[in-house]
Amino acid sequence: MELDRIQIAGSGRDEVSGADPAPPESKPIATTPAAIDLCCGLGGLSLAAKQLGMTIVAGVDIGGDAVRTFSKNFPAAVAIETTVSGSKAITQCKAALAKHGQARSPLVIISGPPCQGFSAAGTRDPKDKRNKVLLGVARAISDLQPRFAVVENVQTLLTEKHRERVRDFQQHLTDAGYHMLPVELDAKDYGVAQKRERAFFLITQMLLDAKAIAARFAELRQPEIPSGERLNDLPPAETRGTKYDDEEDAASLYPNHLAMRHSAAVQTKIAAIKPGTGPMSYRKLDPTKPANTLFSGHRAPPAHYAYPRSITVREAARLQGFPDDFRIYGSFANQMMQVTNAVPPPLARTVLQVLAEVTGVPILQHA
Repeated sequence: MELDRIQIAGSGRDEVSGADPAPPESKPIATTPAAIDLCCGLGGLSLAAKQLGMTIVAGVDIGGDAVRTFSKNFPAAVAIETTVSGSKAITQCKAALAKHGQARSPLVIISGPPCQGFSAAGTRDPKDKRNKVLLGVARAISDLQPRFAVVENVQTLLTEKHRERVRDFQQHLTDAGYHMLPVELDAKDYGVAQKRERAFFLITQMLLDAKAIAARFAELRQPEIPSGERLNDLPPAETRGTKYDDEEDAASLYPNHLAMRHSAAVQTKIAAIKPGTGPMSYRKLDPTKPANTLFSGHRAPPAHYAYPRSITVREAARLQGFPDDFRIYGSFANQMMQVTNAVPPPLARTVLQVLAEVTGVPILQHA
């Protein structure tokens, strides 16, 4: 089985699938689409779906602070704390669909499985147990039978090293009656002030015309947004105190906008770095350009271009495309990881829009 894909990002290979044209578009169904988010994290994909008028019925993840953030921002959805690889997730998703009365609505599945085993910033170990989640998502799609599904991951997943794993994923979908078209996109081309190349697997019951899909994504490309445009209007951040309460912080005008407690030596080091340069641990943003891909964990977030400190969680959220009313909960140390692991909502919204157009699923036309 050959793995075809289309690439809209400007770097790397440029391949177009030879798939046959899609059949005529089906007529839109006049009901609100229901969305289930597998490996939901804090809910970047869910926010994109909600912005397009979909009802977020459930989010599935193994737990932790990210699930709390998801449940706070999508209170009407059922937060299911379990692995997507087990039968429990399917059973609870079906129960959530019945509870929300969405049985007759077109179902959309969205998913951003853990990428640490595939990512250049992660283990890159093909045997990483987190990689098995990808097949769990395929089984969930097979059982739930959505009108379409979108699965997001790092671009590295489309390299030769992981080809066999992706083919297994595709075979599961083929056996369930679905076609899969991988697409490579860069978030900076779709309303995100950040360079972030990602792979999206477009999963449909109809065979897509790859050239038409590529042309549509090309039509929807937007001018690049410099990081300064996203951050300039935020007030200076106060330094986090010794005590932190995420509920109290969430009530502030700019939640999650607290600076790390840097030592004087670190502040002096950051102040001496020119914008757009610096080591990975404190690379300084260039306000005239999109940010580089955001990381956290052992790789500290970038430094602000105007202040001698790392960016705040709120600033990272803005660079990812989250609005200020999307609040991140949990421990202060974990919040940055939640944000940097998320799918940028404006990029996800574009992908969902394109698939909704070709499958006849009704959505709101987002300005």
